[in-house]
Amino acid sequence: MENLPIDDRVKKAWDDLRAVEAAVQQAEQNLHGTTVTAQSADKKVELTVGAQGELTAIEFLGNGHRAMSGAELSASVLDAAGRARAELARQVMEVFDPLAGMLSGGPGAEALAVDWNKLFGSALEGFEEPGESAAMSRLRDEIAEE
Repeated sequence: MENLPIDDRVKKAWDDLRAVEAAVQQAEQNLHGTTVTAQSADKKVELTVGAQGELTAIEFLGNGHRAMSGAELSASVLDAAGRARAELARQVMEVFDPLAGMLSGGPGAEALAVDWNKLFGSALEGFEEPGESAAMSRLRDEIAEE
């Protein structure tokens, strides 16, 4: 591309920019109505979050929550919320990650790279594998201290 006349390089850059803008708009539309529902590891709480991570529903499954202490119920709610946030983050990454490829290779591409850990922070931690969540681990430690 460096051998092309400046007018052709500018035209290509504008065309590339329009393609990225269209892809971003499509990605935003794809995610607009997204909701994610997740259950706590103990299967006693189900929680739904919207496209921006906002809590939209909490359901207590069965009657197991009635026998839970406040700390146990709180841990289950936080666990379900963490799982839902992690899944939402994964879905956002799946939609937007291909856009990074569209931006790579050009001048300043490093500055446009997305740092998913910086963007989502704790939402990406601890929910990769099924099992005990950080909230459940804290609860276990809290109960052990009593």
